[in-house]
Amino acid sequence: MSKTIIETMSSIREKMRDKGGDMPMVNMGKAAEDIQSLAERLQMTQVQAVLMTAIMAKSSRWSIDADDIASLLDLEYLQFLTYDTELEGLRKRGYVRMDNEGHLRIPKKVLKSLKNNVPVEPEPTIGLTTSGLLCRIKEYLEFLGDEEMSFGEFLCEVEHLLELNPETSLSKSCKKYLKNVDEDERVVLYALIYRFWFEKDDMVGWHDLEQYFDETDFAELQSAYSREAMDLQKNGVIEYSREIGIMDKDYFKIKDDIMQEIFEDVGGIRKHTVKVSASREMKSDAIVAKELFYNPDEERQMAQLKDLMSEARFNEIRGKIHDRGMRTGFTCLFYGAPGTGKTETVYQIARSCGRDLYIVDVSQIKSCWVGESEKNIKNVFAKYRQCVATGGTVPILLFNEADAIFGIRQEGAERAVDKMENSIQNIILQEMEDLDGILIATTNLTTNLDKAFERRFLYKVRFEKPSKVISAAIWRSMMPELTMAQAEELAGQYSFSGGQIENVARKKTIKAILAETEPDYEQIKEFCSEETIDNAPARKKIGF
Repeated sequence: MSKTIIETMSSIREKMRDKGGDMPMVNMGKAAEDIQSLAERLQMTQVQAVLMTAIMAKSSRWSIDADDIASLLDLEYLQFLTYDTELEGLRKRGYVRMDNEGHLRIPKKVLKSLKNNVPVEPEPTIGLTTSGLLCRIKEYLEFLGDEEMSFGEFLCEVEHLLELNPETSLSKSCKKYLKNVDEDERVVLYALIYRFWFEKDDMVGWHDLEQYFDETDFAELQSAYSREAMDLQKNGVIEYSREIGIMDKDYFKIKDDIMQEIFEDVGGIRKHTVKVSASREMKSDAIVAKELFYNPDEERQMAQLKDLMSEARFNEIRGKIHDRGMRTGFTCLFYGAPGTGKTETVYQIARSCGRDLYIVDVSQIKSCWVGESEKNIKNVFAKYRQCVATGGTVPILLFNEADAIFGIRQEGAERAVDKMENSIQNIILQEMEDLDGILIATTNLTTNLDKAFERRFLYKVRFEKPSKVISAAIWRSMMPELTMAQAEELAGQYSFSGGQIENVARKKTIKAILAETEPDYEQIKEFCSEETIDNAPARKKIGF
């Protein structure tokens, strides 16, 4: 059986190796058969086959200097420069990436192909349509974001393709609107083109572009944008986004008429509609009044929040903190064990303060479509801002059971799903900073809460399971027929949350309907035993 590509490279490496571990070019004759085989397989010269083997031998490192390869091949640096033409051929074929400082890297997809014993096919550069150019821009932006391509190399590759395909609407538009625009802003435009076409996003924030720039350049771009000093702004290429008719300076887009020119070859602007509704409204007068019982600390904090959110006090306090130059938004986190009344508390605050609820469906925010999740969360906040801007009583924005969306951000995220999670979280963090309203989030798992979110919650209320005294009161409120002694016995025997007590009360009611007779106290205790699973037999361990 013939050797695979990787096995052939390994054989070349071993046959050319000297006592010091290098693979001097003068030893090429020792591996002549394998070098010839690899060169034919990859359709490259024998020198390129050796260079590729040397770069692969060092590819476990994050980046490789030309000096590293020269040293491995036992060449003086000036000698190594004589192979520039061969190295450039590898770069043009897509086998290696090379930045302006001479750092080399093998792209991930090339590594994957070689490991799968498949040569890398050269990508066409001429005869591309606008659709083909868009796909290449998408690919190169991914390389740039993953640091598999330098900033300079990205611009060189993209603009070389645009020059070679001048008759496309994309090339014509970029030539027209990027004249005398600096490099950073050109990348901004390419990224906006990508996000609109592939992610259906015409509300782009700076957090969407951060991965493409170094820290200093990124800060300068943001500063120029805030001063409306970017060439793209002054030339009328980009504008602030509008969602539901409201201008939002935190997000921007390419102007519609220019986008029409850019995408003319592929049908012009595609008007996208949101696939899912990630939120719903609940009118305050539709919320049923319900008596809630709290432990003393919770009772104190709830009284303070209800006072704050009452219409008269809220407007007064919001006006005064605005006059002092402080943010006017109020953010609250209700956290604790399931069934302790977090969500119902939000409902009752909304009802008593006359505030409508704007409830976010976390499960529907996350979409399988690339970019759709970010669009969904932007729409949620855009619609909420519209509600606040229309005047009247400020509604409450509720993120219920928000564990999955307020979780710890992934450092160095590489998977698409992790990048999407981080992007959603960055959007929410920025929106919480700029909030002009009331946001309440409920969660069961505070250990999974990102510290950046924790800092942005002004009020944090922990909901504990009720004390025995409060528990007895809850038992009596849900089953008035219980004597005080029975309620106290149940409270002492079962450490239930309010939600668990409600479950028992519901089972009692269902039993009464089915049997046409009221369950007695002993049956109620049986329902309590069924509610707990702590006494379930332990599962047998598997393995060691």
